[in-house]
Amino acid sequence: MQKQGVGQDQSKTDYEKINIYIKEFLKFNKYQSTLECLEAEERTKIVTSKKKIMNIHPEDSKGVEEFPRLYRFFESDSVVSGREKRLEKDLKILQNKHSSILQSARQIFAIAVQCLNHLHSLKDGNATTDNLGEAIENYKIQLGKYHKILLSELKQDDKSQLFSEAVLSEHKNKLIKAKDENNVENIIEVLLSLRVNALQISPELRRNLVSELIKNDMFLITQNKNNAFVMDLLTINSHGLKHAICALISVIASTIKGVDYLTQIDLAITEKVIEILKEQEDGSVTQRFCIAILQKMSVKETTIEMFVNKGLIQWVLRLLDKSKQTDIHIFSLDFASALLANILHSHSTLEFLEKQTVITKEIMKSLLSLLKENIPTSVLMHILICLSYLSKERFSLIIEECQFVDKISDFVEYYSQLNVTESDNSEIDKKTVLDLCAHMFHPKDQSNDVSGTMEYNELKQEERIKEFENAQGDLIFECFQDEVS
Repeated sequence: MQKQGVGQDQSKTDYEKINIYIKEFLKFNKYQSTLECLEAEERTKIVTSKKKIMNIHPEDSKGVEEFPRLYRFFESDSVVSGREKRLEKDLKILQNKHSSILQSARQIFAIAVQCLNHLHSLKDGNATTDNLGEAIENYKIQLGKYHKILLSELKQDDKSQLFSEAVLSEHKNKLIKAKDENNVENIIEVLLSLRVNALQISPELRRNLVSELIKNDMFLITQNKNNAFVMDLLTINSHGLKHAICALISVIASTIKGVDYLTQIDLAITEKVIEILKEQEDGSVTQRFCIAILQKMSVKETTIEMFVNKGLIQWVLRLLDKSKQTDIHIFSLDFASALLANILHSHSTLEFLEKQTVITKEIMKSLLSLLKENIPTSVLMHILICLSYLSKERFSLIIEECQFVDKISDFVEYYSQLNVTESDNSEIDKKTVLDLCAHMFHPKDQSNDVSGTMEYNELKQEERIKEFENAQGDLIFECFQDEVS
């Protein structure tokens, strides 16, 4: 009996030590929001009838705070709610489908490359047409095989259909009821249910889904003529709820109509998303959803002035600079740099920067310093687009001070000599970047212009970057493997 008691004390001590170690780790790495979340959960969650989960004995449990949910990962018998099980199952099915489709797409791409090489060989006279018929049949068989796989994976099941009016109405009523009861767990469940179903809907139906969510006024913005309902949800101090609500807002913001719906009263929702963004750890899941929302909203001109006033230009530049030393999720870098490009594309931003020369110089220097860093190609392209917006005559003095032309030329020379033999995609990316430089940083034709000034090519107003659409114009809803409920 004595030995058993010693073991029990040791088990309890171990948990206390783990608790201290994790707090020290979070403090050392300045993960303040996670630390606060952990401490808040410790303070508010008291051990109940489920005390055996944490191996705390009845005689020791009175007044003892329950350990944070983080520690359940140390227990083989951790309790998982029905909602978490359903979400895990749905996400696993979705990931399997994604993996299968991705593999098929790679194979189809490989077949296309092989076919092109064959055609070039025929064109150059390096191959004969003797076995051309057989080769064509082989291509047909291979393409047919992967076409069937894609069709079977993309075939719509019950969950791939649009929500019926009754189902949407039921979700809306559940959401209102859960909020009225201040039941955070149920609020999260409804929001995640809406999103999981949205993820399973085929891409060509996603615009219709967003329209249905707006039509049914899921956030009561149109009905109440205010943002109070969604603002209350965004204000609740729950990490899980912030994740769930931001994920669904990102779905709705994926179309212009969705952005109009969210901003029809004022920009309070947008402002709150910026506030949440700055509270998150860099690269975290909730931060990614915030960046996605803002990138989608940046297509609407009326949001740009707020983005500038709230310091989003400087925030994005700090994130990009931090990525040189710290591993930050590529989604955050990609969407953040696209957001920056859309902000700098705005005429109101350029007018602001023309007056604020010190700020403009810092932005230009920061962007130029990133050119030769080891950053993803998509991010590099967004940086080049940003620089093209600053390469205007109105910024000529700053351009000269920052040695803009020389640094762009140095970059083009450096990048053209980069060894990219690792994959065919690298070669394609390299060509795309160099083509973009050739387009952006060569003077446009001004044969009919007698003003005597020089301007570079630029994107038109309707060509703002939309990272949330694919080449076919279908919507892309974000989903990350490291999401947790």
